[in-house]
Amino acid sequence: MTTTIYVKTSSYDFWWGVYGMESLTGWEDIVLYRDNKQGNKLITLCVCTKNYFRNVVEELKDDPFEADFVQKIQEFLVGDKIRYHYYYDRPEDKDLYELPYEKLPRNEHGLYPRSLEVWYPSEGIDEAVIEACIRGISCEYLELETDHISFIEPTDRGEALQAYSEHIARFGGDVKMVFTEELIESMMKQMSLTREEVVNLLDRSVYSNQ
Repeated sequence: MTTTIYVKTSSYDFWWGVYGMESLTGWEDIVLYRDNKQGNKLITLCVCTKNYFRNVVEELKDDPFEADFVQKIQEFLVGDKIRYHYYYDRPEDKDLYELPYEKLPRNEHGLYPRSLEVWYPSEGIDEAVIEACIRGISCEYLELETDHISFIEPTDRGEALQAYSEHIARFGGDVKMVFTEELIESMMKQMSLTREEVVNLLDRSVYSNQ
């Protein structure tokens, strides 16, 4: 079955990375829907990358109870394949929930997972990574052949800049933002402006909100 899947991201960190205001985020929660009104939910995912898991390993490497999990992460870090990690409820849980997809693996209790993570072998998450994860999950578990992926209410550059300037003002005070060359060159091309005009525009957008 061919379909369009709609995706809702959860944080400004993702868009700040996409627009070059910060490094690409290492993890992002996303929700997939059949329609852009968010009325027909398919699944919730957490997309995680190598950059994120390097920090996780440092936190857990000395915990004997996490040895198996750490080993799984280390195998992921040296490879180049997408991996999936599943979380299951216990049979006795009052709010027991199982995802309704038969291709998902059952655990030793015969339960389907309640949620899952997509471990993507990149250093950060951009729109292409999100789309690759969605296509993989759609084919692997949802039995959907995805011909188009659409972001629900994507954060545009202006909104991202305003949110980032407020973030800097709240936590960084008078810290000077440094815009990446990728962001500046992208805006020069899209808006047909000179470098100086783009930098002035970015400065006005950010510092007028501080």
